[in-house]
Amino acid sequence: MRLIYKCPHCKAAINAKKNIILTASAADQKENKGLTLLHEEMGNYTVAMSATLNVKTGDVVDFFCPVCNACLNSEKSDDMANFMREDETGEETTIYISRIYGARCTFQLDDKKQVKSYGDSVKKFLDPEWFK
Repeated sequence: MRLIYKCPHCKAAINAKKNIILTASAADQKENKGLTLLHEEMGNYTVAMSATLNVKTGDVVDFFCPVCNACLNSEKSDDMANFMREDETGEETTIYISRIYGARCTFQLDDKKQVKSYGDSVKKFLDPEWFK
């Protein structure tokens, strides 16, 4: 299955070899920054970070596009970041991920406001109106 994950600002592809590549920094320590690789499979929370990014469970992370450096933090929820996903049919959805390191929570929202949720931390983020 061919998936393309994209920056919502510059539309550049931000995935390679089954990983979504993002620039990240600890929200309260801007000098604590680096790259993070997230597995592109929904519900797979495998993460790899560059040696210069040191975060621990519960830390809030700011995410940025590695191409245009635009902030990917969601305007709809302070606890989420978002980017786009295009499947093999060309259908685009918005992917929301938790900005809280260790929280396993992902939402996939299509243009009809249909939501799919993934992860064992989803219930902590379920405010039915935040994504609308």
